[in-house]
Amino acid sequence: MFCNHCGKGIEATQSFCGTCGAPLGQTQPPVAPRVSPATGRVTRNIKMLAMFWIVLSVLNLLRGGGRLIGARIVHYWGRNWFDDSGWGWPAGDILPAIISTMGLVTLCLAAAGFAAGFGLMERRPWARTVAIIVAIIALLNPILGTLLGIYTLWVLLPGEAEVEYRKMSGA
Repeated sequence: MFCNHCGKGIEATQSFCGTCGAPLGQTQPPVAPRVSPATGRVTRNIKMLAMFWIVLSVLNLLRGGGRLIGARIVHYWGRNWFDDSGWGWPAGDILPAIISTMGLVTLCLAAAGFAAGFGLMERRPWARTVAIIVAIIALLNPILGTLLGIYTLWVLLPGEAEVEYRKMSGA
């Protein structure tokens, strides 16, 4: 037989280990390490928040691409529709520029949203700041952007969220 505590050889008639003095015959179950439950707001919501940012960024990518394609179509057709109107206003050149600018801004927001989403997913130290900035900008985007902006600010903006996120990211 062997001692459960130190592993040294013992005889069956011994009540205590001669090497370490541990009582024999009683085996104590191993103690599981104490794991603190993940109860923080950031810990509970970070994966969902990251996935929402990635999904919204995919939608913004499609929206921005659609706007750029739409600007090309308006530019092509707009010259035929508006240049002969005699209004004195070159709508065939102005509308495509406005729509293209809106498309490029939407694509930039999609890129920032992807950075925030993937950064939060990988717990990067900079991702919290990027997500808060993009959330403030997204508040101006009706319905989905506003909802995600409010959710992001609710999760990441409080002071205790900063401490919790730093612990999670290892910063």
